[in-house]
Order: sequence, then C-alpha cells, then structure tokens
Amino acid sequence: MSNLQIINIEKHYGKTKGDALPLFSLKPVRLTVKEGEFFALLGPSGCGKTTLLKVIAGLLPPEKGEILFGSQTITSLPAEKRGFGMIFQQSLLFPHMSVEDNVAFGLKMQGINRRERLPQARKMLSAVGLEGYGSRHPMELSGGQQQRVSLARAIVSKPKLLLMDEPFSALDPSLRDEMRELVKRIHQQYKITILFVTHDREEAFLLADRMAVMKNGSILQVGTPQEIYEDPNDIEVALFMGAKNIIEGELNKGYFSALGFHVKLYKEDTIEKKQGWLVLRPESLYAVTRDALSYKEDKFSDTNVRTLQGTLTEMSFRQGFYHMKVKVGSTIIDVLEKPGGASLSNHGDAITILFDIRQARFIPQYR
Repeated sequence: MSNLQIINIEKHYGKTKGDALPLFSLKPVRLTVKEGEFFALLGPSGCGKTTLLKVIAGLLPPEKGEILFGSQTITSLPAEKRGFGMIFQQSLLFPHMSVEDNVAFGLKMQGINRRERLPQARKMLSAVGLEGYGSRHPMELSGGQQQRVSLARAIVSKPKLLLMDEPFSALDPSLRDEMRELVKRIHQQYKITILFVTHDREEAFLLADRMAVMKNGSILQVGTPQEIYEDPNDIEVALFMGAKNIIEGELNKGYFSALGFHVKLYKEDTIEKKQGWLVLRPESLYAVTRDALSYKEDKFSDTNVRTLQGTLTEMSFRQGFYHMKVKVGSTIIDVLEKPGGASLSNHGDAITILFDIRQARFIPQYR
C-alpha cells in the first residue's frame, strides 16, 4: 500500500537573530493518508495547511521529521522526483502554449513522444469537460476552464499523489460548485490519492473521505467529516465546524450546570469537577410547548432523554426548517426542526427542549 506517512514534521518561519521564538511554527505533525483516499486539511487562514502541503510536495524542507510514501523515505527527495501532481489557487498555465500542449507538458517531461502524448492529453480534456478546446490558448478560457486544464494536466501523468491547495477559492460560487463535483467524479473514476487544502468546511464535507482540522500549526483532530461534526474533541474544532449551542459550565458527579440550568448527562458519578463546554447540535433537539409534551413521548421514552425548560424568544421558517431560539436560564439555545416536527408556538411561550444525551458532547477545558 502506498500510504503517505508524515512523522513528526516541523517547520519554522520568521525567526531572526535575537528572537526567542519563530513567528510561526508547524508543530510536530503525525498523519497518515491512505492510498486512494480523498483527504482534506481544513482550518482557518494561517494555520499551516499550505506549509504542510509544500513540505509534503518537496517545495519546503522541514526542520525535523520524516515523510514516507509507501516504504520509501522521501523527506530529502527533490520535488520533481516524488511523482506528485500539484494544483494551486491560480492555474499557472503556460500562456504561449495551446491547451493540449499545456496538458501534455508533464508527459513531455517524462520523455513521451508527441504522437503518444497528444491523444492522452485530448482524452483527459474530454474527461474534464473540455473536449474540442485543445487548440485554444489559456487567455481564451474562463477561470473555471483554466482550472479544468490544470486538473487535466495534473492527472494525465498518473501522479502517485495529487496535492491541491485551495484550487477553487478564486472562482465564482457557481463555478466552484461545478469544480467540486468534477473533482469528486475524477477521484472516484481514477482512484487517485488526493490531499486537499481548504478553509471551507462545506467543501471538505462534500469531498473528503477523512479530514484533519488544523490551528496554529497543530492538528487538533482527524476523522471522517461526520465524526468530527458529531463528536469534536476540542472546543476549537467545534467552533470551526460551526457548532451552535456551545454552553460553558461545569460537570460534577454526572451533572452539567450552567447559568440557569442543571441537567444530568451521565449515569456514572464524576468525582472530579471539570470545567468545560456542553455542545448541543440544533438538529438533535426537539422543542414543544409544555402542554403538548405528549406529542414527543413516543420518541423519548427511554432513560437517555433529558429536558430543559425555557421560553421561546424567536421563531422563523427558512429553507425548509423552523429556526427557534429558546432562552434557558441565561442561555439562548438554537433549535432546528423540520415542518411537522415542531409544535407551532408564539413568542413568550413556555417551551420544553428534549434531547438524547447520546447526541450531546461535553468537551473538558483541560485534559
């Protein structure tokens, strides 16, 4: 198996004479990308995603650590000998070359003659939806078409690993959606291992088999999109994944307490007090008026169900869902329900929120 293994890789930037610490550090990173996997590096700008990608590509040397591809150590191997393809934010096509010559350029560097490489280039242009565009030049194409040419050029040489650095960030939203669908299809069709850098969690959710969430040069969590969304192991991960209802409080003897409410989360007594946050996903909550509580009894008859008492402060219908805000103690809790699930209520109504503790997540402040 040609897995990519990153073992305690470190990279430092900006350290000058007299500085105690560098301006930015890629902390010791350990990561494995499996053969054939679509893996996303997800995080805010400046978190180290592109730095790590460039170290893997061989464009930057690491200070410490090793990179293995399959059984081969490639840490010191020049970029051109790694057999990886790379797509950047800009298409970086050769303006003086035709589209098909741009696509065939990598094959030319491999010593493949023109008679063989041009048919391969044309076939790949057809695969990315640009059949018949081979004789044009890059300046005659739109931004989305140029990125399609870049994609064709990167995969026509059958790279061992395809590295993509936010390749769609400069495109209009409609073109971005088209390119995402194209890359997803290309990955499924050609079974290429892809390492994809993005700050857009929607993009990562759509494309990735697994992802790593990064911040300040460190990897906070690795998992499938569903695992990271439903079970974040760090408050920074929960925040970046767009979690709502992140409630600060204390867990003590199985009970979570925050301003204005007290609820039993676990059957087991927790002797040691723990400060932290309770994460309640809006779509996992149910809100009913207290006099209509029996409406949900059939769904919440087991011992894992908990209730919170509050007051409805806002309710609206948007994009097929009811969006509710319920004040519980001093906390505003968001609830998201499909039509038919919510009991219609008025501003100021007394509301009971029901939730299954198996879908709640407590994140301790200190581990």
